Amino acid sequence: MDRTKNNILQNIHDEMVKGKFSDLDIVCENGTTSANRLVLAAMSSYFRAILTSDMTESRTGILNLNTVTVSVFQDILKMSLCSVDLVNEDNCVKLLDAGEMMQLDDVKNLCHRYLKESLVLNADNCLHWWRILNRYNVPDLSSRALSYLTENLTNFVETENIGHLSKTELLEILSKDYLKCKEDVIMKGVMKWLEANNPDADDVKHIFEMIRINLVDPKFLVENVVFSKFVLDHDTVKLMITNAMRSHDLTSGCNSRFQNGRVDLFVLQYTNTSLLSCFTSEGTWEDVPPAPVDPSSWYSAASLGNKIYITGGERTRKCTLVYDVCRKEWETGPDLEEQRFDHCMATANCKVYAIGGEYSKTIEEMSESGTRWQVVGDLKQNRQDAFAATFGHNILVMGGQSGRSESDVIQSFNTATRCVSNLGSRLPYSSMCLRGSVHLPDVYLLDYDGNVMHVQVTDSDGEIKIEVKSTAKWRSFEYCFGILWQNGSLLSFGGCDTNCEIRKYNVAEGKEENITFIKSTRSGYVYGVLPVSRKA
Repeated sequence: MDRTKNNILQNIHDEMVKGKFSDLDIVCENGTTSANRLVLAAMSSYFRAILTSDMTESRTGILNLNTVTVSVFQDILKMSLCSVDLVNEDNCVKLLDAGEMMQLDDVKNLCHRYLKESLVLNADNCLHWWRILNRYNVPDLSSRALSYLTENLTNFVETENIGHLSKTELLEILSKDYLKCKEDVIMKGVMKWLEANNPDADDVKHIFEMIRINLVDPKFLVENVVFSKFVLDHDTVKLMITNAMRSHDLTSGCNSRFQNGRVDLFVLQYTNTSLLSCFTSEGTWEDVPPAPVDPSSWYSAASLGNKIYITGGERTRKCTLVYDVCRKEWETGPDLEEQRFDHCMATANCKVYAIGGEYSKTIEEMSESGTRWQVVGDLKQNRQDAFAATFGHNILVMGGQSGRSESDVIQSFNTATRCVSNLGSRLPYSSMCLRGSVHLPDVYLLDYDGNVMHVQVTDSDGEIKIEVKSTAKWRSFEYCFGILWQNGSLLSFGGCDTNCEIRKYNVAEGKEENITFIKSTRSGYVYGVLPVSRKA
């Protein structure tokens, strides 16, 4: 029966090629051919809608496909009717484009398969493929192209394509924690992009905030950055460079985000004075020295440079502890102004912020000298188990509990004006507890009920907007977990007084992957996870 059906379809195709029984003229980009309206309507809902409506094409018998070449149209006919694969290097993108327009999933799938098997990336074409695969919503291959670009950034910076990046693309690259190159290379690429695009003052400031300037070689800064117009014309950027050069002695030798292939994950795993566990880039667990103080449960943390700042806790609600990941040493910082636990933290503009909590409605900022905290903002409501995401000079406080009720509210704290405002956008779910991973403009969230949310943050003429890109259902880790987005997947680090268990959720495919990670060597409640670079 299948053979008979295939023969019929083959005969239909052959007769169409000969022009027999054709009742449509197809006007293509580079010429004209013919087809049968019944066959096209049977192939695709795109053609069926055109040919069964009162549109001009249906009345005149002339169908305009001005973006499709004759050869591509003929290839699509043969692939659709004769079940053959004609995709090759020369026609793949054109077939993908036509298949998208004509709503031909089989053609698109053949193109996807060809690219998975045959796509060869290099420094010259990875940006081109990243854009194309984004445009046609092929997330696994798009991630592959972006990963190639970020893993080979040293070579990419040497091409002219660095100047062709859009601002959004540049910021997405700068947001990556796993760039396998020195920060000098990143700064070099940024300077080339600035020269090519000449952005406005706010964009220049935002871009420099994304660079870990303290990891750039001071000699490189002096020779290539300090006296450039983008620094001389912007006092805020000039101050960033000055502060970075002053602090360089403390971070000497740590000049790569990847740190010779190493970015370690510090898990907020609590057991008495053991406040952190380290999951190394080699996939092993490493002990972190005990802290000098036991803050008890529900403390929070944020990383800045090579230091992790821990504040609050159920027992010592004003405590500040600082762990230097390079020196592997703890020190005690200044006390908070207000009692905090079950709060969240963030860093912005080289400062640390403690936000909300069960008994506080305010935001505190640690001074640049690191000697005191001061209250700088008022949320007007308690925010427990919320998630804080830094976006430029704004900190977005998302979800969690407000007045012991689940919340979907997003508040924005402007660190420059110190104003707090409620965004018009809300999260797709209300949450009792929210954790996240920030890779601007993308933010990946997981809540108490196991709802996975992918949102994008944009700035439209000074107005911050949140666009929900996708939602999915995973599993509930209740209150004790942290998450990290990594190459298209979410890693969850969870535990309630147990050994920390790591699970992997494939965001593109919407399912948990059956991968086994080594469990932590000790037990304890988990409150989050921080990726931090340090010396190997």
